[in-house]
Amino acid sequence: MSDLKSAGFPTNVNKLKLADLLAIEYPGYQWDNVFLLRGRYAQQKRLERAIASLFEVHKIIVSF
Repeated sequence: MSDLKSAGFPTNVNKLKLADLLAIEYPGYQWDNVFLLRGRYAQQKRLERAIASLFEVHKIIVSF
């Protein structure tokens, strides 16, 4: 939301209203409001899980 506001998007638009506007503007797209209404950290964790499911991840534990 801060990126949108810095780009000149109206400051009175919250995440819920943004989700409604996107659904009106792009009616053919299936919007998942759960992910739109979450914060940036939750989106990063979702991306991390998606990438981990696509690529094998190895964790290396180093002890000193």
